[in-house]
Amino acid sequence: MPAWLPRPYLSLRSLDLMGIWRGPDGIEVEAIVLGDLPCLRVTRRVAGRRVLLAYCRDVREVGEHVNLAELVAA
Repeated sequence: MPAWLPRPYLSLRSLDLMGIWRGPDGIEVEAIVLGDLPCLRVTRRVAGRRVLLAYCRDVREVGEHVNLAELVAA
């Protein structure tokens, strides 16, 4: 990974690893770039609509909203 990337990019380890993970009850965690910074968007499907639960800076924050052990790559 290039050394010139800002620190938040380095905390996600690699831009190549960005993707989507799904969990039970319609949970979806998506690695996105928001305002030039990477983050993890946590959403849940409710009545056919996707509802935003949180924008998280790291996996630890995602763990406050979902059980990480239940997530699988989409």
